[in-house]
Amino acid sequence: MADYRVEMDRGMCISCGNCIETCPDIWEFADDGISSIKDADTQGDLQVKVLDDLGCSVDAAERCPVLCIHVFDGEQELA
Repeated sequence: MADYRVEMDRGMCISCGNCIETCPDIWEFADDGISSIKDADTQGDLQVKVLDDLGCSVDAAERCPVLCIHVFDGEQELA
């Protein structure tokens, strides 16, 4: 099983929707209008979700204009 992880700093998010448009299986708009990782562990503004498959998460991170999304394979940052 892979050790992929997606992290998002919601405090930096400008709600452009690029992540949701690119990867709707992982992202959604939360009730407060800010993008959010579905079913993520949340610690303050930081959201973290472990994934078995990267899917479109790297593409979503690369489309984020404020770079608040980070994708990791173990400890190596992919995006």
